[in-house]
Amino acid sequence: MARAGVTYHDVVKAAEAIKSQRQEPTVDRVREHLGTGSKSTIAPLLKRWRSDNGEAADISGLPNDLIEVVKSLHERVQQMADHRIAQARQEFEASNEDLRKELAHANNTIAQLTARQQDLDDQLTRITEEKSLQGKSLEEARISLVKAESQRNEALARTNDLKESVRELKQENRDIREHFEHYQQRTAENRQQEREQFHMVNQGLKDQIQDLQHRLVQAESRASDLFDTNAQLQRNADELKQANATLNSDLGGKIEDIQNLKNEHEEVLTKYREYQHRNEQLAENMAVLTTQKADVDKQVAVLSQALETTKTELKTTQDKVVFLTDENKVILQEKAVIQGQFKQLQGSL
Repeated sequence: MARAGVTYHDVVKAAEAIKSQRQEPTVDRVREHLGTGSKSTIAPLLKRWRSDNGEAADISGLPNDLIEVVKSLHERVQQMADHRIAQARQEFEASNEDLRKELAHANNTIAQLTARQQDLDDQLTRITEEKSLQGKSLEEARISLVKAESQRNEALARTNDLKESVRELKQENRDIREHFEHYQQRTAENRQQEREQFHMVNQGLKDQIQDLQHRLVQAESRASDLFDTNAQLQRNADELKQANATLNSDLGGKIEDIQNLKNEHEEVLTKYREYQHRNEQLAENMAVLTTQKADVDKQVAVLSQALETTKTELKTTQDKVVFLTDENKVILQEKAVIQGQFKQLQGSL
């Protein structure tokens, strides 16, 4: 992190001041001139200043082998970083495309399952409504059956009453006949009178018997119809029971299908979460690779800074070599003078 107060403008001013003194602006000189800031902060700002001013690093004094090694190292590191980033990007894009396809397939499957579940819900609603209607029909049939049984019981009771009346009338007819035979022995006048009365009564009784027989036939016919209606209602009730059992079985199957669809839906959601987790992991790997590239760039910056330091030291060494060369020349000149004096001394001797 850059310290407070160290900005690009400060580095530019310091570099220009150092350059005005006919010295090469280096990280150490800029830091010394500013009196603050770290090398890792000043180095990229100084590099930016050099790039803005179109200046290239003076590497004329460095050995070619060192320059080639640094260049090849920088190129190799850059190529490795670019290759790893490109490879990671390709893997991420391929995996992301697979995840998109799988996600689209999962969404289609979820949509199909949802539509199928909606159809099953509609079928279940329709079956429930049909079952309710059939239940109402069954209840109405039961009510009709109860009414029919009640009417049948009433008809049977009425038939029994009619039969009892017929028996009573027959018994009364027999009694009348017995009385008629008993009184036939009486006088002719009483017999004629009784015969006329008997004829009238007998005719009335015959009419009553015919009416009762006709009513009995009607009651028996109605009872037969009621028995047939009862049997038909009983068959309808059995059919409704069978239909109800079939609907209950179908309803159980539909409920089981809905449960299976829910389980499939849960599995699809689980796969979708797994794919999303894998996508997040790939994004994290991409972030890690990006961080590694940033670290490589920092290492390159450090190597560049080391190269700058090496150039500075090399220049200092070259200055020392020049100074020592000059001293060596002076010493050689003094040696030549001393040798000449020594030769002159030898000649004088």
